[in-house]
Amino acid sequence: MKITLLNSKTCHCSDLEQELNALGFSYERFFVEDNPELAERFGIRHCPTLIVDEKRVIPIDEQNVARLKELLA
Repeated sequence: MKITLLNSKTCHCSDLEQELNALGFSYERFFVEDNPELAERFGIRHCPTLIVDEKRVIPIDEQNVARLKELLA
């Protein structure tokens, strides 16, 4: 499974990254400011967002950080 984390430079995503690491998921992180084509390609309007296997887009908020394992299954 390939996980891409798209966030902004002002995003406070440390909880998300800590949770991904705690669950043992590896991921690549990109900043939307440096990679606007990713946001455009996937129609992303909310950061942080996970892109899974170049197909599934999961906007992340506080409520679903705890559900990451389930969301990524």
